[in-house]
Amino acid sequence: MRKRWQALTRVIRRSLGLKLFLSYGAVLLVGSLTLWWAGQSVAPVSFERHMATMARAMEDMMRWGRGMDMDMEAPSWWWDDPTRLERDLFHSFRAALSEALLRAMLLAGLAAMAVSWFVTRQIVAPIQAISHASQRIARGQYDERVAVPGDLAHGVLDELGELAWNFNRMAEQLARTEEARRQWLADVSHEMRTPLASIRAYVEGLLDGVLPATPAMYGQILDEVQRLQRFVDDLREVSRMEAGALTLQRALLHPQELLEAARRRFAPAYRDQGVTLRVLVEPQTPPIYGDRERLLQVLSNLLDNALRYTPAGGTVTLRARADEGPWVRFEVHDTGAGIPPEHLPHIFKRFYRVEPSRARAYGGSGLGLTIARLLVEAHGGTIEAMSPGPGQGSTFVVRLPRA
Repeated sequence: MRKRWQALTRVIRRSLGLKLFLSYGAVLLVGSLTLWWAGQSVAPVSFERHMATMARAMEDMMRWGRGMDMDMEAPSWWWDDPTRLERDLFHSFRAALSEALLRAMLLAGLAAMAVSWFVTRQIVAPIQAISHASQRIARGQYDERVAVPGDLAHGVLDELGELAWNFNRMAEQLARTEEARRQWLADVSHEMRTPLASIRAYVEGLLDGVLPATPAMYGQILDEVQRLQRFVDDLREVSRMEAGALTLQRALLHPQELLEAARRRFAPAYRDQGVTLRVLVEPQTPPIYGDRERLLQVLSNLLDNALRYTPAGGTVTLRARADEGPWVRFEVHDTGAGIPPEHLPHIFKRFYRVEPSRARAYGGSGLGLTIARLLVEAHGGTIEAMSPGPGQGSTFVVRLPRA
């Protein structure tokens, strides 16, 4: 019995419509009980007055009819209209009954209004709080939150509770979005400041005659301009992908051919830096279905990142094999600087760098790994970074669905 009662209580607490229905019933019940109580309390007093009036009238009637009181003469209407006394008694009875009903209805109405006001406040107060909070959020006060009616700890919420909870979630998301926007603006301005400052310094040096106007000097200025151009292109690429404007030209791809194409693209750069680049594809590795150029862009970003942090004499290995479930696993493993464990969860965020000064020295925009993550996710895959620690190399793992 107790379990049934608890289950019924949980159902009621989770349904606003059922609460409203029961509240209407509660108003009717309180009104009816108040009407009954008032009738029991007021009616006897009214009827006692009526009975006293009737007793006096009956006594006068008996005296006049028998002539018992010689000093009191019967009024003239007694002889002209014998039914008048009956009408007076009826009017007295109706007045007593009306008085009792009017007082009972007045008390019942006041009680019903009090219950209705209480129930209305329980419903309107959360809505008013959400309305006022939404107005403050519209003015940019993203720290606004509202109280959640119900038992949030146990997940017992009605529609109003869910509305308040979802409103708080929306406010939190807006606050995070605003913070991300501010951080994004700060990051972009910071990233653009360095190449622009270098270009300005070179140009001012040339104008003042401090720096020689040689092809090498103009080449350094061109390098800074190209670095700035790559940053702008990467920024535009990230914006397009996050906006869902990326179109994939999917086709059947074989991992061996994909990795060989990536190796050919980076072989000269690896050779110039003295880093060995190997490709290993296990037999029976299944094909995948994806956009060849976009997946080559993913591998290029990972290979470029590995080349920056792998010293001369090191090795970078490109590997592909079948993974558990419906996945094909691609790995880019290097014997370079490694990644501290505390940085691994953030490595794919925009503008995130393990060593900011060193990354800028190598010309990175801070968006390469972000672009790789967005492209892999657009193919329905996953990407993660692993590293035993600083100085022990790192491995980037990409999983893509089999064709």
